[in-house]
Amino acid sequence: MGELTKNDSIPNLFDYFDYREYLQDYYLFHKKRNSAYSYRLFARKAKLGSPNYLKLVVDGKRRITDRTLFQFARGLGLNKDEEKYFRELVMYQEVSDPDSKEGHLKSLLKYQEKQRTPTPLRAERIKFLLEWHHGVVRELINLKDFNENPKWIASRLGNKISEEQARESLDLLLRLGMLVRNENGKLEQKEPLLTSSDEVPSHVLRSLHRTFLRKAINSIFSIPIDKRELSGLVISVSSQHMKEIKEEIKEFRKKLNRKYGLEKAADDVYYVGLYSFPLTQGAKKNES
Repeated sequence: MGELTKNDSIPNLFDYFDYREYLQDYYLFHKKRNSAYSYRLFARKAKLGSPNYLKLVVDGKRRITDRTLFQFARGLGLNKDEEKYFRELVMYQEVSDPDSKEGHLKSLLKYQEKQRTPTPLRAERIKFLLEWHHGVVRELINLKDFNENPKWIASRLGNKISEEQARESLDLLLRLGMLVRNENGKLEQKEPLLTSSDEVPSHVLRSLHRTFLRKAINSIFSIPIDKRELSGLVISVSSQHMKEIKEEIKEFRKKLNRKYGLEKAADDVYYVGLYSFPLTQGAKKNES
């Protein structure tokens, strides 16, 4: 039997957004606890046909299907709530449709809120990025006529959110420490310049981009031209130069953030998007 320390506790399923990562940690925990534990033993408990099915799933060589999902839940000894969360976790990773994936992610966050896991901050940071209005509410603080009344906030966002959503957004930003109250009780940003981290699932960022791209399309018809800037450029470049262009775009974004992100007497909140994507398919390797 391996030696367990006080920090070696069974993995909490509700802390995970990657079911393969959870399965690996679950296996390693039991292996350390009992050296006789094996993939074959798990397969027997789960009544899986293949003795190394768990290893193949952890290694990304096999998927959990609707048929095997219940077997895995049995092998893991999950209760009803855990089994529901595990199903959402598998679906979140396996579905390819962006809207379906986003729906499963929101379900995972609701389960995490219900379970009140020891690490809610990560889930709440994901929620901050998943719902577009939280970042906008955070920036509203810098408007010279800012009023933290939820009704005023909802009105300033064109009533695209409710007063309740505005109130919840303020509470979320305060819990995350993105907003604090100064000595006069006035709200202000604690970290004026934010950037995303590697901890954020890539799909969350993709979902946020999709939301703002839709808003950019709508702005063509709803926002006066003097209040928006939508322009593009079609060019042919080599893959090497494309790498340089990407870096220049990133640097320009950072420059805008550094130069204007600390303004304290703004009139409105804007979204500035910089995009580049291929309009052609790359040449095959045997083509010159």
